[in-house]
Amino acid sequence: MATKKTAPKSEPAADKSSSTSSNSASSSSSGSSNPGINDLLGLLGGANPVMAIGRMVETVMQVTGDIVQSIGTFNDTLTELNKVARRVNALLDEIEGPVAEIVPLVQASVKQAKSTLKKVDGVVNQIGTLPADVTKAVSTLGDLAGRLGPLAQFAEAAGGMFGMKPTTN
Repeated sequence: MATKKTAPKSEPAADKSSSTSSNSASSSSSGSSNPGINDLLGLLGGANPVMAIGRMVETVMQVTGDIVQSIGTFNDTLTELNKVARRVNALLDEIEGPVAEIVPLVQASVKQAKSTLKKVDGVVNQIGTLPADVTKAVSTLGDLAGRLGPLAQFAEAAGGMFGMKPTTN
């Protein structure tokens, strides 16, 4: 990273030539102290390895900054996820008690519903046989009325003997 000295524009032309000669003298004197480095840089064709290393360090620093930023974003995301998990846990803690109280009631209701359904099925079966039972009872009453007919005639006759008149329906 050598710096180039330039002469100010206000210098006269004569001063420029003396300045140029003094610059070349100082550069040749510095070149003479490290002649191998200047030759090596000349062989590299103008590529300055110090600048390449500087760019590489700059790139590494930029990549490192991006990684640090990504890690920070990841930490923020995990922090938010932790907050959500705590809220969900708190919600579950709040509803756990009422759910524990409701579940036995629901189970008892289901059991009662099953029992009621069995009873209703029994009643439906009995109602299904009811028309046949009613028909049988009506026919039995009709048969009984037919069998009681002679007894009714006998009662009328007996009542007539004692002065009772038969009632008409």
